[in-house]
Amino acid sequence: MVTHAGAGAALKLEDPERAGALLRESLPKALTDKMAGDLQPVEGSFIDENLRGTHSDRLFQVALRDGRSAFIYTLIEHKSWPDMGAPLQLMGYRHRIWTRYAQDKPERLRKLPPIITLLVYHGRTPWNVPTRLIDCIDADEDLLALQRDGGYAVKDLNGNTPAYENFSDHPLLRAGLAALAWAFVKQFHPEQLARLLRDLPDEHPLTRQILIYIVRVHTMTEDEFKQGVAMAKPHLVEALTMSLAQEWMDRGEAKGLQKGIQQGLQQGLQQGLQQGEAQTLLRQIERKFGPQARMHCQQRVQQAGEAQLLQWIDNILIAERLEDVFQNDSSLQ
Repeated sequence: MVTHAGAGAALKLEDPERAGALLRESLPKALTDKMAGDLQPVEGSFIDENLRGTHSDRLFQVALRDGRSAFIYTLIEHKSWPDMGAPLQLMGYRHRIWTRYAQDKPERLRKLPPIITLLVYHGRTPWNVPTRLIDCIDADEDLLALQRDGGYAVKDLNGNTPAYENFSDHPLLRAGLAALAWAFVKQFHPEQLARLLRDLPDEHPLTRQILIYIVRVHTMTEDEFKQGVAMAKPHLVEALTMSLAQEWMDRGEAKGLQKGIQQGLQQGLQQGLQQGEAQTLLRQIERKFGPQARMHCQQRVQQAGEAQLLQWIDNILIAERLEDVFQNDSSLQ
């Protein structure tokens, strides 16, 4: 709704009583009849930075008689001529208001409060800009009907997955849509890959892109991949497999890295245990036979394996001489 007011650029809506009077006098009766309380100012501005010198705005929230609420957005034009961009600007401001209201809470996005917009204009010439965005759209009545309620079309590939042949009449498009729709299936079978390949030309760039997508999204093994290719394009088994060599390599490197980390941890743990056992034995030798005995056999102990260290630790409990610790071991001189 647009009003032509002569209050000038000094018009302010900071006072709730004055704002309430203006809005009740200017807004549609369909809203004012439903208002159950006073206007509550909402902090913040939604105007583009480059328009702040010629516009000011205020946002209010009001309770309705049915227990819900509505926003009232007031934009004051400080230009002396009509702004033809106003309908599009106001649509953007409504988007900003709803986005801030939702605050990344999905449940709020299903219950957005209505936004009623009032533009206050005080220019020299009458306001001749359409007051509805629909009136700015150049289309016949059938297409305008699709615009009027803000609706949009949805092609939900996963909500109700059709049979493969129903994805599209165009082979390339059918293969691409099916690949996307099957992204979340638990198991991607070679037969499905073959079905896609039958629709994909041998040399088309999209063929390799779809195959890369399949390999990255699914846990299909290289053997399963070759099996699927053989069903549809046996003459391309090696060529297509080689074209995806980097993808298979990345998979192998990832698995190898994980395995390497596990092996490294196991080896580190094993080495730590052996070092602890060696230090334990050396301390026992020093306490029982003195520092010189420890120095005499230190290198030997540190180079020994785990089984040998455990045997020597047992031996020292009953050994009377250093040689008894390494009994049956002639290499200690």
